[in-house]
This record gives sequence, structure tokens and C-alpha cells, in this order.
Amino acid sequence: MARHIDDDPFTVRGLSRRELLRRAGAAGIAMPTLAAILAACGSGAQTNVGSSPSASGGGGSGSNKFGTGGIAGAPYPLARPDAPVTWKIQADNQPIASGMPPETGATLQVLRWPYYLDDGVVKAFEKQYKCKVQITEGTDMDKLLQKMQAGQAPFDMLFGMNVWAVGRSIAAGQLRPINLDYVPNLKANVWDSFQSPFYDVGSQFSLPYSVWSTGIFWRNDKLSIDPASMTNPYDVFWDSAPKGKTALLANAQDVLAMPMFHDGLKDVNVTDPSLITKAKDDVTTIATAVGGLRYDHVDYTDVPSGKTWLHQSWSGNVSDAVVFLPNLSQADNLSYYWPGSGDHPANVDNDTIVLLATGKAPVLAHAFANWLLDNDNSLANFTNTTGYQMPLKAMSPDAMVSSGIVPDHLSSVIVAESDFTKGSRELELPPDADALWQQAFSELQAGV
Repeated sequence: MARHIDDDPFTVRGLSRRELLRRAGAAGIAMPTLAAILAACGSGAQTNVGSSPSASGGGGSGSNKFGTGGIAGAPYPLARPDAPVTWKIQADNQPIASGMPPETGATLQVLRWPYYLDDGVVKAFEKQYKCKVQITEGTDMDKLLQKMQAGQAPFDMLFGMNVWAVGRSIAAGQLRPINLDYVPNLKANVWDSFQSPFYDVGSQFSLPYSVWSTGIFWRNDKLSIDPASMTNPYDVFWDSAPKGKTALLANAQDVLAMPMFHDGLKDVNVTDPSLITKAKDDVTTIATAVGGLRYDHVDYTDVPSGKTWLHQSWSGNVSDAVVFLPNLSQADNLSYYWPGSGDHPANVDNDTIVLLATGKAPVLAHAFANWLLDNDNSLANFTNTTGYQMPLKAMSPDAMVSSGIVPDHLSSVIVAESDFTKGSRELELPPDADALWQQAFSELQAGV
């Protein structure tokens, strides 16, 4: 999950992984060559865990003009792993024809989260296709959706659309159907389980981008905790949270889902007001014990600096945190645990690349999506800027650790394909339930 730039203390990225590697080399620290990294990644293919089931049943199936499958609760079907959705391509929004050349001399208009595309990968694409890529940022998903809806520019594509926003955007006619003839890297490189995901059977409107887990991030030189050894690893937030040094993520679903996972719920996409209220009250208990919680997305800087010792975190932010340490030798002070690795309820998720119906360079947009699904380009995107892996067969935990990109003791920040069979998704909620979640989180932020 990408972070909020308005929470970010840096206006320009402080230190890229490429710069980290360069400084390590200057200090005499042995680092792998690019050839060694790619060789290691190439050996890390995941095994086939099966493709998404076909769309069937559910409250959203049948007559809905937007798609079949899913569950009821909105004017369009809401996708769930056990109720996948096959979207209908509307007559007035057809895929582009196959076999067309990329637009020449075009400017590709791209929306993204901050720091969510590597400049080097973008520039290489511009050179290869003799085009320009104009990037516009939004600080969170809601703001990106607002930019799409406001018609500020004829945007061609968006990097980082959350799965919970895919359905509503398709129903609103904002996404361009994808012609997979232009995206061969989907079949060639992407995990089998993402070839036809439950939220978009057949990948008709979306392509996978980043994957992450949501877990526990802490300074092991400041806190003597071991969540992996605990009967309930989430107890660290109630029993061991340090005063003035504890933070949770800054969005309703992650914050309220955590106490639900603590209670043993596996499906946290709940609509029951009593469960939402209990989750809010449980978080309030933590806030009272630590003298006030912070809600932010700057764990990648605040934990390395020591401002925060315990943080609910996305694995990609933990991966990035190594870059922001005052000294590379302090990497051993950072620890991350994903409760799902110990068979506890836990979140694992992904976001997407989508093409937008307003775009003026649709062939080029397809080509850019395919460019990011290339193994080498995806690796460069991860190592140089984002810290968020893509669900490619080459980017296995073993490959990323053996190549030296990720420290061995932080290997759990790399998500395996099989983790999606262990973890739970945080998905789009019916509008009335979503309003309850947002109200509860607003009250937490206000200290109510």
C-alpha cells in the first residue's frame, strides 16, 4: 500500500536503494551484481496454487448489467474470494483492437501514489517508445479517484488502484477494458493466482501491481518482544505497546481490522455495527494505555529514526525502512512479523494497474503496463524506489534474500504466492457499512 506524501518529512526521496547500494560499495560492503540478482530471481518461481474459481452465484449474480457473481450490497456486484465477479464489457466501452502500433510522439498521462514508479524505469520506457510520461500524484486512493472524476486531464492509466475501488470504477465507466494481446507479460511472468483474480475474472479491467502483508514492525533494540512466540501476536499492541512510541496505520480498514484479527475473525469485511464499535473501543484501549496513538504512514522513516518503536505496518514500508536508517549496520535493529505466517488471522492484499477510459494513448498505455510486468523492470522498480514487490514468479522470498536485496532477518517482508491462501483480504464494503467504518475511524482520530 502506498503512503501519504503529506505525512512524509521529505519532499525529495532521501536515499534510493540504488544510492544505498552505491554507498555500501564505497564503504567496502560486498553487494551482489545485477547479473547475480537477476539469476537469483530467475530461480525463484512459485508453484501453481490454482487459478481463481469461475464466477457463480452470490447476491450480485444474474441480471446486474455490470457483472455476474459477487455479493449484493451495491448497485454492482461486490467481489469476494468465494464469490468472484466477471465484469460485463459495455457496448459503449469496448477494448481497443489488436495489432495497432503504439502512438508516436505521445504524452502518456499517468496517475500514481507518491514514490510508486521508479524514474529510471519510466525514462527507459520513454526512450524505448519515443514518448513522454507525464506523472500526476494523489496522496491517497480517494484523492486519486477525485482526480479521475474531475476530468483534470485525459489520464491514460493509474498505478496503485486498490482492489476495493475497482468495482465502483468499472460501474462508473471510468476504466478501459484491457486487450491482453498487448500484455503478454501477464501470462509469462505473473503468479498463476493473479492471471484471473476473483475481483476481475479474466483480467478484463485490471492488472496486478504491488502485493503486501500487514503486520507488526518494531525496534528490537528498544522492545523485548517476540510476536511469533506469543499465543496471540496482536497482544503486543495491548500488553507491550510503549508509551508515546506506538502508531497504527492511517486508514479505517487497517486500524479497525487489527482488533478484529486479534479476536480471531478471518473475514474482517464486516457490516455488523456491534463488531465495528467493539473494534473502535479496543483501539481506544490501546490509545489510553500509551497516552495517545499516532495514525500515520511514515513508519518507514519513524521506526528507523526511533520516533516510533512499535507500528502496525505494510511489508513494503518495512522493506523501505532499511534505506532510511542512519547507518546500514543498524538494519538488524528492525524486525517485522506477519501473523499470517503463524496461522493467525492477518491481512494480505494487492493493488492494481488500470487503464482509464479518458486516455488518448491506449496502445501506449497497454505497452507501459506490460513494461512494468517485465521481470527486470519490476525488480528495478522495487529496488530503486518503491520497496513494494509485484506478484511475479521471479520475486520469491528466497530469491530476494539470496540476491542480497532484502536482509535475511527481514525476509518476511517478501510476500509468497501461497500467503494469499493464508491471509485475508480487506475489500470493498457496502456503502452503509463503509460509512460506519469511516465514522468509527474519525472518532478514533479525534480521540472520541
